[in-house]
Amino acid sequence: MHNLAHLGFKLHPPCPQLQPHIRCYWTMQAPAGPHPTQAEFMHPEGGCGVIFNFADALLFDGQPYHSPCLLTGPTRQTTRLHLTGQVDALGVRFNPGKGMALFGLPLSDVLDIQASALDIIPSFPGLALAERLAPLSIAQRIKRLDQELLHLLSMDLGAQQAFTYALTRIQQSNGSQNIQAMTQDMNISQRQLERQFGRWLGLSPKQYSKLQRIQLARQLIKAAGPASLTELALQAGYYDQAHFIHEFKQVVGLTPGQYLKRKRNA
Repeated sequence: MHNLAHLGFKLHPPCPQLQPHIRCYWTMQAPAGPHPTQAEFMHPEGGCGVIFNFADALLFDGQPYHSPCLLTGPTRQTTRLHLTGQVDALGVRFNPGKGMALFGLPLSDVLDIQASALDIIPSFPGLALAERLAPLSIAQRIKRLDQELLHLLSMDLGAQQAFTYALTRIQQSNGSQNIQAMTQDMNISQRQLERQFGRWLGLSPKQYSKLQRIQLARQLIKAAGPASLTELALQAGYYDQAHFIHEFKQVVGLTPGQYLKRKRNA
Protein backbone atom coordinates (compact mmCIF):
# COMPACT_ATOMS: atom_id res chain seq x y z
CA MET A 1 0.00 0.00 0.00
CA HIS A 2 2.98 2.32 -0.40
CA ASN A 3 1.55 4.07 -3.52
CA LEU A 4 -1.39 5.73 -1.74
CA ALA A 5 0.05 9.24 -1.46
CA HIS A 6 -3.23 10.62 -2.84
CA LEU A 7 -4.94 9.25 0.28
CA GLY A 8 -2.39 10.69 2.67
CA PHE A 9 -0.80 7.30 3.30
CA LYS A 10 2.23 7.56 5.59
CA LEU A 11 4.41 5.24 7.65
CA HIS A 12 5.40 6.17 11.20
CA PRO A 13 7.97 4.49 13.48
CA PRO A 14 6.94 3.35 16.97
CA CYS A 15 8.84 4.56 20.01
CA PRO A 16 12.23 2.82 20.52
CA GLN A 17 10.89 0.56 23.29
CA LEU A 18 8.26 -0.86 20.91
CA GLN A 19 10.46 -1.34 17.85
CA PRO A 20 11.25 -5.00 18.73
CA HIS A 21 7.49 -5.64 18.60
CA ILE A 22 6.12 -3.23 16.00
CA ARG A 23 7.33 -2.83 12.43
CA CYS A 24 5.45 0.43 11.86
CA TYR A 25 2.29 2.43 12.27
CA TRP A 26 0.53 3.58 9.12
CA THR A 27 -2.09 6.27 8.58
CA MET A 28 -4.47 7.26 5.80
CA GLN A 29 -6.64 10.36 5.68
CA ALA A 30 -8.66 11.68 2.74
CA PRO A 31 -12.02 13.42 2.25
CA ALA A 32 -14.97 11.56 0.74
CA GLY A 33 -14.27 10.11 -2.76
CA PRO A 34 -14.40 9.41 -5.49
CA HIS A 35 -11.40 7.15 -5.00
CA PRO A 36 -9.64 5.00 -7.62
CA THR A 37 -11.63 1.86 -8.41
CA GLN A 38 -8.53 -0.35 -8.61
CA ALA A 39 -7.97 -2.38 -5.46
CA GLU A 40 -4.85 -1.81 -3.38
CA PHE A 41 -2.93 -4.97 -2.52
CA MET A 42 -2.00 -5.85 1.08
CA HIS A 43 0.55 -8.62 0.65
CA PRO A 44 1.19 -11.21 3.39
CA GLU A 45 4.63 -11.08 4.98
CA GLY A 46 4.08 -13.05 8.18
CA GLY A 47 2.91 -10.24 10.43
CA CYS A 48 -0.46 -9.44 11.98
CA GLY A 49 -1.98 -6.16 13.03
CA VAL A 50 -4.66 -3.83 14.30
CA ILE A 51 -6.60 -1.26 12.28
CA PHE A 52 -8.44 1.64 13.89
CA ASN A 53 -11.03 3.06 11.50
CA PHE A 54 -12.50 6.49 12.26
CA ALA A 55 -14.51 7.04 9.05
CA ASP A 56 -16.47 5.05 6.46
CA ALA A 57 -16.28 1.28 6.12
CA LEU A 58 -13.15 -0.32 4.71
CA LEU A 59 -13.70 -3.02 2.11
CA PHE A 60 -11.38 -6.02 2.28
CA ASP A 61 -11.88 -8.55 -0.53
CA GLY A 62 -15.27 -6.97 -1.17
CA GLN A 63 -16.45 -7.35 2.44
CA PRO A 64 -17.27 -4.08 4.27
CA TYR A 65 -15.92 -3.73 7.81
CA HIS A 66 -17.61 -1.09 9.95
CA SER A 67 -15.93 -1.86 13.28
CA PRO A 68 -13.75 0.97 14.65
CA CYS A 69 -11.16 -1.61 15.69
CA LEU A 70 -10.19 -4.59 13.54
CA LEU A 71 -7.72 -7.28 14.44
CA THR A 72 -6.03 -8.92 11.47
CA GLY A 73 -4.35 -12.27 11.91
CA PRO A 74 -1.48 -13.54 9.76
CA THR A 75 -2.57 -14.30 6.21
CA ARG A 76 -1.46 -16.66 3.46
CA GLN A 77 -2.91 -14.69 0.57
CA THR A 78 -2.95 -11.10 -0.64
CA THR A 79 -5.87 -9.03 0.62
CA ARG A 80 -7.52 -6.50 -1.69
CA LEU A 81 -8.48 -3.18 -0.14
CA HIS A 82 -11.13 -0.91 -1.70
CA LEU A 83 -11.78 2.55 -0.28
CA THR A 84 -15.10 4.37 -0.36
CA GLY A 85 -16.29 7.61 1.19
CA GLN A 86 -14.21 9.39 3.80
CA VAL A 87 -10.90 7.72 4.74
CA ASP A 88 -9.38 8.04 8.20
CA ALA A 89 -7.50 5.01 9.49
CA LEU A 90 -4.56 4.14 11.71
CA GLY A 91 -2.89 0.74 11.51
CA VAL A 92 -0.38 -1.11 13.65
CA ARG A 93 1.80 -3.73 11.94
CA PHE A 94 3.60 -6.18 14.22
CA ASN A 95 6.89 -7.82 13.43
CA PRO A 96 6.56 -11.54 12.62
CA GLY A 97 6.38 -13.52 15.85
CA LYS A 98 5.51 -10.56 18.10
CA GLY A 99 1.76 -10.09 17.73
CA MET A 100 0.95 -12.79 20.26
CA ALA A 101 1.86 -10.34 23.02
CA LEU A 102 -1.31 -8.46 22.08
CA PHE A 103 -3.54 -11.30 20.94
CA GLY A 104 -2.68 -13.46 23.95
CA LEU A 105 -3.41 -16.72 22.08
CA PRO A 106 -1.60 -18.88 19.53
CA LEU A 107 -1.58 -16.97 16.25
CA SER A 108 -2.53 -20.17 14.43
CA ASP A 109 -5.97 -19.60 16.01
CA VAL A 110 -6.41 -16.37 14.02
CA LEU A 111 -4.76 -17.44 10.75
CA ASP A 112 -6.53 -15.75 7.80
CA ILE A 113 -9.01 -14.12 10.20
CA GLN A 114 -9.97 -10.46 10.10
CA ALA A 115 -12.70 -9.33 12.46
CA SER A 116 -13.78 -6.86 15.10
CA ALA A 117 -11.53 -6.87 18.14
CA LEU A 118 -14.59 -7.66 20.25
CA ASP A 119 -15.15 -10.90 18.32
CA ILE A 120 -11.55 -12.14 18.62
CA ILE A 121 -10.37 -10.85 22.01
CA PRO A 122 -13.26 -9.62 24.16
CA SER A 123 -10.81 -8.45 26.83
CA PHE A 124 -8.89 -6.18 24.42
CA PRO A 125 -10.04 -2.54 24.92
CA GLY A 126 -10.02 -1.84 21.17
CA LEU A 127 -13.35 -0.06 20.90
CA ALA A 128 -12.68 2.16 23.92
CA LEU A 129 -9.21 2.94 22.59
CA ALA A 130 -10.64 3.84 19.17
CA GLU A 131 -13.01 6.31 20.87
CA ARG A 132 -10.11 7.94 22.72
CA LEU A 133 -8.00 8.18 19.57
CA ALA A 134 -10.71 9.50 17.24
CA PRO A 135 -10.66 13.22 18.18
CA LEU A 136 -6.85 13.46 18.23
CA SER A 137 -4.43 14.54 15.51
CA ILE A 138 -2.28 11.89 13.83
CA ALA A 139 0.76 12.78 15.94
CA GLN A 140 -1.33 12.67 19.12
CA ARG A 141 -2.89 9.34 18.12
CA ILE A 142 0.52 7.73 17.63
CA LYS A 143 1.84 9.10 20.91
CA ARG A 144 -1.24 7.80 22.75
CA LEU A 145 -0.99 4.44 21.00
CA ASP A 146 2.66 4.14 22.03
CA GLN A 147 1.62 4.67 25.64
CA GLU A 148 -1.22 2.14 25.49
CA LEU A 149 0.78 -0.56 23.69
CA LEU A 150 3.76 -0.25 26.02
CA HIS A 151 1.43 -1.58 28.69
CA LEU A 152 -0.42 -4.13 26.55
CA LEU A 153 2.75 -5.62 25.03
CA SER A 154 4.41 -6.33 28.38
CA MET A 155 3.33 -10.00 28.19
CA ASP A 156 6.17 -12.52 28.53
CA LEU A 157 6.18 -14.60 25.34
CA GLY A 158 8.45 -17.27 26.78
CA ALA A 159 11.67 -18.66 25.28
CA GLN A 160 11.80 -17.80 21.58
CA GLN A 161 15.46 -18.51 20.82
CA ALA A 162 14.91 -21.47 18.48
CA PHE A 163 11.96 -19.82 16.77
CA THR A 164 13.82 -16.53 16.29
CA TYR A 165 16.90 -18.29 14.95
CA ALA A 166 14.84 -20.27 12.42
CA LEU A 167 12.83 -17.22 11.43
CA THR A 168 16.02 -15.25 10.76
CA ARG A 169 17.54 -18.03 8.67
CA ILE A 170 14.40 -18.25 6.52
CA GLN A 171 14.36 -14.47 6.07
CA GLN A 172 18.05 -14.29 5.18
CA SER A 173 17.63 -17.03 2.57
CA ASN A 174 14.51 -15.36 1.11
CA GLY A 175 12.59 -18.56 1.80
CA SER A 176 15.10 -20.93 0.19
CA GLN A 177 16.34 -22.44 3.47
CA ASN A 178 16.00 -26.25 3.62
CA ILE A 179 13.76 -26.74 6.66
CA GLN A 180 14.80 -30.32 7.38
CA ALA A 181 18.51 -29.48 7.23
CA MET A 182 17.93 -26.46 9.47
CA THR A 183 16.15 -28.48 12.17
CA GLN A 184 19.00 -31.00 12.12
CA ASP A 185 21.51 -28.17 12.60
CA MET A 186 19.41 -26.85 15.48
CA ASN A 187 19.00 -30.29 17.08
CA ILE A 188 15.24 -29.85 17.18
CA SER A 189 12.51 -31.92 15.57
CA GLN A 190 10.56 -30.50 12.65
CA ARG A 191 7.35 -31.03 14.62
CA GLN A 192 8.70 -29.01 17.57
CA LEU A 193 9.63 -26.14 15.27
CA GLU A 194 6.21 -26.26 13.57
CA ARG A 195 4.52 -25.96 16.98
CA GLN A 196 6.64 -22.91 17.82
CA PHE A 197 5.88 -21.28 14.48
CA GLY A 198 2.16 -21.99 14.90
CA ARG A 199 2.18 -20.40 18.36
CA TRP A 200 4.15 -17.24 17.63
CA LEU A 201 3.74 -16.74 13.88
CA GLY A 202 0.52 -18.54 12.96
CA LEU A 203 2.23 -20.05 9.92
CA SER A 204 4.33 -23.16 9.46
CA PRO A 205 8.00 -22.77 8.45
CA LYS A 206 7.06 -24.00 4.97
CA GLN A 207 4.22 -21.49 4.63
CA TYR A 208 6.41 -18.64 5.84
CA SER A 209 9.16 -19.66 3.41
CA LYS A 210 6.67 -19.49 0.55
CA LEU A 211 5.69 -15.93 1.51
CA GLN A 212 9.37 -14.93 1.63
CA ARG A 213 9.98 -16.32 -1.86
CA ILE A 214 6.93 -14.55 -3.26
CA GLN A 215 7.99 -11.31 -1.56
CA LEU A 216 11.38 -11.54 -3.29
CA ALA A 217 9.68 -12.24 -6.63
CA ARG A 218 7.48 -9.15 -6.22
CA GLN A 219 10.54 -7.03 -5.44
CA LEU A 220 12.34 -8.34 -8.53
CA ILE A 221 9.33 -7.60 -10.73
CA LYS A 222 8.97 -4.07 -9.34
CA ALA A 223 12.71 -3.37 -9.64
CA ALA A 224 13.03 -3.88 -13.36
CA GLY A 225 10.68 -6.55 -14.60
CA PRO A 226 11.93 -10.03 -15.50
CA ALA A 227 13.91 -10.74 -18.63
CA SER A 228 12.02 -14.02 -18.66
CA LEU A 229 9.83 -16.01 -16.28
CA THR A 230 12.51 -18.68 -16.14
CA GLU A 231 15.12 -16.15 -14.98
CA LEU A 232 12.73 -14.66 -12.44
CA ALA A 233 11.82 -18.07 -11.06
CA LEU A 234 15.49 -18.96 -10.57
CA GLN A 235 16.27 -15.64 -8.86
CA ALA A 236 13.33 -16.18 -6.51
CA GLY A 237 14.55 -19.65 -5.53
CA TYR A 238 12.43 -21.83 -7.82
CA TYR A 239 13.75 -24.51 -10.16
CA ASP A 240 10.37 -25.20 -11.75
CA GLN A 241 8.71 -22.35 -13.64
CA ALA A 242 5.25 -23.95 -13.44
CA HIS A 243 5.61 -24.31 -9.65
CA PHE A 244 6.65 -20.65 -9.37
CA ILE A 245 3.66 -19.42 -11.40
CA HIS A 246 1.29 -21.62 -9.38
CA GLU A 247 2.60 -20.39 -6.00
CA PHE A 248 2.69 -16.74 -7.08
CA LYS A 249 -0.95 -16.85 -8.22
CA GLN A 250 -1.93 -18.81 -5.12
CA VAL A 251 -0.60 -16.03 -2.85
CA VAL A 252 -1.09 -12.84 -4.90
CA GLY A 253 -4.13 -13.82 -6.94
CA LEU A 254 -2.39 -12.86 -10.20
CA THR A 255 0.20 -14.56 -12.37
CA PRO A 256 3.67 -12.93 -12.42
CA GLY A 257 2.88 -11.56 -15.89
CA GLN A 258 -0.42 -10.06 -14.74
CA TYR A 259 1.29 -8.55 -11.69
CA LEU A 260 3.97 -6.95 -13.87
CA LYS A 261 1.33 -5.51 -16.20
CA ARG A 262 -0.57 -4.09 -13.22
CA LYS A 263 2.59 -2.42 -11.89
CA ARG A 264 3.37 -0.89 -15.27
CA ASN A 265 -0.17 0.53 -15.56
CA ALA A 266 -0.23 1.88 -11.98
